[in-house]
Amino acid sequence: MSFPPTYMRVVETLLELYNVHKRPIKSKEIANRLGMNEGTVRNIMVALKAMNLVDSKTGPYGGFIPSQKAIEFVKSPIVVNPVNDIAQIYINGKPLNIYATSIELVNIYNPYMSKAIIKVLGNIKAIHPGDNVRIGPTVNARVIIEGVVLEDNSLSKEVVIVVKKLLAIPKIKVVDIMTKELAMVNYNEPLLTVAKVIAERKIRALPVVNDNGELMGLITSSDVAKAFSDGAFNALVKDYMRHEVPIISWDRDIYDTMRLMMSYNIGRLIVVNQEQKPVGIVTRTDILRYLAPLG
Repeated sequence: MSFPPTYMRVVETLLELYNVHKRPIKSKEIANRLGMNEGTVRNIMVALKAMNLVDSKTGPYGGFIPSQKAIEFVKSPIVVNPVNDIAQIYINGKPLNIYATSIELVNIYNPYMSKAIIKVLGNIKAIHPGDNVRIGPTVNARVIIEGVVLEDNSLSKEVVIVVKKLLAIPKIKVVDIMTKELAMVNYNEPLLTVAKVIAERKIRALPVVNDNGELMGLITSSDVAKAFSDGAFNALVKDYMRHEVPIISWDRDIYDTMRLMMSYNIGRLIVVNQEQKPVGIVTRTDILRYLAPLG
């Protein structure tokens, strides 16, 4: 972002007066301080407002106040264009009735402290410096930001956070990241067979199907261990399998997968096709491998 030096002087003067008086500043006050024509200052303010650098308050006690973007811009004029979207804000791990309506990244090239300016919809007084914040994912851009609140501005309804994590969730289907070589076991098989497959393949769970290949349940290494500790060495899969199976359709989005795993605190989902037959498995590892490639 670059604009005429006169604009910068106006912004700097607005910040100076605002920091002293802690109230909206009249255009006349800025004009008097700079020795400029008040009409010229008002015209500049229109441009600055369009750039989201100032907010205006109407009424006898109205005037102009600097936005957090203006404060950060004067400190370091490297600002990335905003993501105009909406997302719920989580404070110290708790979802509140507060939403972010825009996110602007500041000092994005600073290796020591990247920051974001968040425009807040809702009760901004519920947010305090030092709070841990998670924002998102945003509805459209699907951006997730985690950080710590650095400062807040109740008049402009903005907060500044130090960014700790930044993630954009890609739009990709489960079928594109799932493991397609899926080992399965019939519900009438002995548990000894399951134990052998689990040991050989170094996996933790197997989907259980009937004679038609339809999903019936899930058998895990813990279930096998429980059966053997009971002395049921000749038990069948159906005797110890779990009937509630976490599934997801193969045409669902990776974001849906992440939400289900977080909601149920699980690390894997059985992937099913239109006939509800298992065709693969998707794990946290599959997601991480796609989101954070090492190569």
